[in-house]
Amino acid sequence: MSNPSVKDRISGLPDPVLCHLLSFLPTKCAMRCSILSTRWKNIWDSVPNLDFENKDKSDSVGFMNFVDHILNFPGSVDIQKFRLHCSCVGDYTRIDGWIRTAIRRKAVELDIGVSNTGKTLELPKSVFTCKTLVVLKVKSNVITYNPPTSGCFPSLKFLHITAEGPYCDSVENLLSCCPVLEDLIIDITLGVRNCNFKISASELKRLSITFHHLSIQLGGEKVFINAPKLENFDVKEDILANYCLENAKSLVKANVDLCCYCVHRDVKFVTNATALLAGISNVKCLCLSARVLRDHCLPAFDNLSELKLVLYDFYNWDLLMKLLDKSPNLEHLVLEHKELRWHTPEYVPACLTSHLKTITIRGFKGYQHEKKVARFLFENGIVLDKMAIYNDFGEEFTLFQRGLGTCLAI
Repeated sequence: MSNPSVKDRISGLPDPVLCHLLSFLPTKCAMRCSILSTRWKNIWDSVPNLDFENKDKSDSVGFMNFVDHILNFPGSVDIQKFRLHCSCVGDYTRIDGWIRTAIRRKAVELDIGVSNTGKTLELPKSVFTCKTLVVLKVKSNVITYNPPTSGCFPSLKFLHITAEGPYCDSVENLLSCCPVLEDLIIDITLGVRNCNFKISASELKRLSITFHHLSIQLGGEKVFINAPKLENFDVKEDILANYCLENAKSLVKANVDLCCYCVHRDVKFVTNATALLAGISNVKCLCLSARVLRDHCLPAFDNLSELKLVLYDFYNWDLLMKLLDKSPNLEHLVLEHKELRWHTPEYVPACLTSHLKTITIRGFKGYQHEKKVARFLFENGIVLDKMAIYNDFGEEFTLFQRGLGTCLAI
């Protein structure tokens, strides 16, 4: 830069472009850019994104004073995105005031992360009635929710709630007061008691639910879902809740990960798994991963065209055969597995001889039972176009295409 022929092209950019660049930085870093030159001096206070995070837990006082200074800076513009992640800030009055200020400045996106011990922090009422708020993300073990009886979230389309501890039950208060909600992510760690959830959202298209339990003695939550426009549904649980899906006729894709190890809860698990799979039986694309699942849990998947199935050590291949048998219109199959025993079935599922076009097998080690599975699928796949096999490193080392006249040679 000492060479006068070298131009500072970045500083020559228009103010809106510089603001856009600074919006990707934490607010403290964006503010520091003001010392670069007089050209940058007043750019930072026009940045519509504010990002605060107290990474230095030992200086909570300095963090709070900095946030106060930025939010009270004269002439500041409306806020597009407000991100506040703080732990060990015990002054809840300050946190409440910061959130209220963001709402007054017409925030479009709120991303709040508060972790602490002791008393609870109730989300300000102004958040629920904010007309500009489109995205709300909250991650906390102390925040509770008590929305007003009407006029909630008139513009909210994306809601992501991560909660843990004894206050998870208040999350349910949010789930039926979002009239235009399209995306909902719930990630909850349940502690000392069970919670029930009722999700009613007429415009909801994508739903993801993750439950973790601190004790295997818990479980048994009830989840009622009324979402007539739901297209994508993800479930990940360690102890399966009791799901009731109503009006799920628009469902296209489902991802079900049931990592349950609780054998002593097998009867309840089977009952809940049967209800859950029945509720999503009209999907076209299904990814199913489970450690404890019996083939009699399976409904008919008449619309299923794509299936990814993850099997585990103490499984047998009967679940695969049963799924194929229950999916007469299946066209694409992806199989991931550990070492399992294979018994050649006495019949060939209808989808193999009429619809199945592609098969992908992952985690292939070359064991004899794996070869038998691959050979069975290949030889009975009458309309099969392609079969690809991958090893544990993701390398495709065998490829079969009927159109090229190749045969199975493993």
